[in-house]
Amino acid sequence: MGRFCSAWLAALLCVVSYSFADLPAAEPVTTPAIRERGLVSPGDTARLAAVMAKARRGEEICVAAIGGSITAGGLQTKDPKNRYVARVAAWFTQTFPQAKVRFVNAGIGGTNSLYGAMRVRRDVLSKQPDLVIVEYAVNDNHPVPMFWSTYEGVLRQILREPQQPAVVQLFFMQRKGENAQETQHMLGRHYDLPMVSFRDAWWPEVYAGRVQWETMYADVVHPNDTGHILASELLIALLQRVKDQPAPAAIRTTLPTPMISDLFVDCRYAQYADLQPTANSGWTTNADKSKWESPATGGTIEFGFEGELLFLGYEIDAAAEPLATYRIDGGSPQPLERNPNRLPLAEGLSPGPHRVRIEFAPGPKPLPVAPAVRVWSLGAAGKSR
Repeated sequence: MGRFCSAWLAALLCVVSYSFADLPAAEPVTTPAIRERGLVSPGDTARLAAVMAKARRGEEICVAAIGGSITAGGLQTKDPKNRYVARVAAWFTQTFPQAKVRFVNAGIGGTNSLYGAMRVRRDVLSKQPDLVIVEYAVNDNHPVPMFWSTYEGVLRQILREPQQPAVVQLFFMQRKGENAQETQHMLGRHYDLPMVSFRDAWWPEVYAGRVQWETMYADVVHPNDTGHILASELLIALLQRVKDQPAPAAIRTTLPTPMISDLFVDCRYAQYADLQPTANSGWTTNADKSKWESPATGGTIEFGFEGELLFLGYEIDAAAEPLATYRIDGGSPQPLERNPNRLPLAEGLSPGPHRVRIEFAPGPKPLPVAPAVRVWSLGAAGKSR
């Protein structure tokens, strides 16, 4: 009898264990403690209060976000309405039904704050935003000191706009909790900005095993619909704190001196149709007019720019890499490496006009596949004169 009971109990435990393992993971719930952890700092809320006052008056407001593929959402989110910036905009619509609310999602995959500083004026500030969420904590998480300056450049460009938009910093994380929050947090303190951290809110839950990573993320970097919803809840919790504040009597418009650099406050950017060469030998635009492409037989192309730093957006086939070079202002040729979008092509230049010349020289031996170099954007930072 004892052996039968033991066998029956063991079998029951096996069934129970199997059943629990088969149950789907519970959806994460944003508790008050998680919300509190997620608010790194409310910062100076005067600009946010001004946005609320504008919405209460029934005026049009624009909510924008700039960042990488997390902000873009892409294939990791099934419903674009669940992306965090769309949900923040929806909160404004629901909270202030008399206001007209539009939103701008300026996320582009694989880009960091260097690229962000180049394009924030074109892709965000030109839309006259009232609130801008800045998300680069994952894509700036590299040992590249320049990202300190470029991220500060993004913040300063937004903060100095005459429309006085509010800025909220948002910090996501990678699979092991890594991000660039430490540096970006220091800059946020310097400018007294509201800061929300998905990492601070949810990493303790993941680390303790109370929440499974896969319930919030589609892979090691990109939040799924649930992750975006949870991020929006943290942002909305910040907005709820400010919702009923009266309109500020004044907004501080004078920025503190740069903590790191003012280089990326003045940026110029050209892409696609706006990217016109000053000299060209054989290069042509591709079918959709989105890139300049080198000829298989070789050729050169030259662009003019103004500033102290050059950023070039380009693609280069593996076979073309040993055969492609560039020159700045007619100097010595330098190898054009297959690492676009991360580092500047040239820096430390004197203020003023410059030119960059790109050369592709296949050589006398024919290659099995015709390789190419493709240039799709050019950006410059620093003083133009």
